[in-house]
Amino acid sequence: MTAAEPAAYVYGLTWSGRGPARGHGIADAAVKTVEHGELAAIVSDVASTSLRAKRRDLLRHSDVLQNVFTSAPVLPFRFGTVLASEDAVVDELLAARYEELVALLQRFEGLAELRLRARFVEEAVLAEIVRDDGRIAALREATRNAPATDARHFELGEAVARSLVAKRAAAADEIIGSLVAHALEVHADEQGEELEVVRASFLVGERALRTFEQAAEALASRHHGRIAFDLIGPMPPHSFVSLTSAGAR
Repeated sequence: MTAAEPAAYVYGLTWSGRGPARGHGIADAAVKTVEHGELAAIVSDVASTSLRAKRRDLLRHSDVLQNVFTSAPVLPFRFGTVLASEDAVVDELLAARYEELVALLQRFEGLAELRLRARFVEEAVLAEIVRDDGRIAALREATRNAPATDARHFELGEAVARSLVAKRAAAADEIIGSLVAHALEVHADEQGEELEVVRASFLVGERALRTFEQAAEALASRHHGRIAFDLIGPMPPHSFVSLTSAGAR
C-alpha cells in the first residue's frame, strides 16, 4: 500500500444505488460507497489498518450507519473493520462473498432493531418491597436505630435482595412477554446492575414498528414511577448480524 492508496474503513453494507453515503466518519474522512453488482460497501479512507476503539470514533461508526439506514437497509460491520484498499473491498469482500452478502441483505430488508432498557426506580421499588412484605417491614422498623453490628441488618439486606430478584424476574417476564409478539427475534442481555430489569434488543419489521412502540408506551404508562423505560431505535440490526472481513457472527 502506498501513501496515494489509503486503507478503506468499512462501516457496513447496503444495496447499490440505495444508500447515499454522506457526511464524515472516522478521522473526519468523507464517507462514500464502493459498489459491486447489487452490493455497496459504506467506507471512508483511513491512514492505518489498525484502529483503537475511541469513544468519538465508535460514535462516528454508529452515526454513519444510522444516516444510511434512514433511506436503505444496512448490515453493520464491527468497529475496526479495515481492508488494504478500495480494490480489496471489492476483491476480498464484495466479490468473494457476493452470494452470502446478498442473501443476508435480503434477509434483513425491511427490518430494524429497537433497544429497550428498563430499570427500577430505586425509591419506588424499595417502598413497594417494604409495603408488600410484613417481615421486611418489621425488620426495617426494628433496625432503624440498631447499631451497625446488629445481625438483623444483614438479615434485612438479604431479605430485600431476595425480594428484589423476584420482582425483577416478574417484571422482566411481563415486559418481554408483552413485546415479543411484535418482534421477529429477541436478544436479551444479562442485567448489568441490581435495579436493571431488562436490557434487550428486538428485531422488528417496518410495518410492526408503531405497534411495538405503542406496546412499549403502554408498559411505561402501566409502570410509571416504578420502572423507567428507555427505547432507542429504529436502527440497523447491530445485535442480530455483525459482519467482519472474515465472516458474519
